[in-house]
Amino acid sequence: MKNTINQIAVLDRAKTMVLKGYNLEQSLTTSSLIELLQLRLSNGTAHFLYKKKDGSIREAFGTLLNRVVEKNINGLGEPRKFYNCQAYFDIEEQAWRSFKYENLITILN
Repeated sequence: MKNTINQIAVLDRAKTMVLKGYNLEQSLTTSSLIELLQLRLSNGTAHFLYKKKDGSIREAFGTLLNRVVEKNINGLGEPRKFYNCQAYFDIEEQAWRSFKYENLITILN
């Protein structure tokens, strides 16, 4: 169970976003939000908004609880974080989803 925010991960993620052309303040804010989202996903359910590839806004309810993840493992074994993406198990659709870190808008709960 994840209990704290990893400041090194926040800074590393923000650095990557700055290199992609985002401003530093926006990058730090989004990176901190991603870390908080990961904390909430791993400890239960999170309600959040992000921008999809097509530009529309997606409202999601997701989790990364171990008991849910273990029942729904699939893929090739490469973590999405290698591609600067946040994966989560969508509890409404009962399927895996992901989005790019920089597309997170806000956490609602």
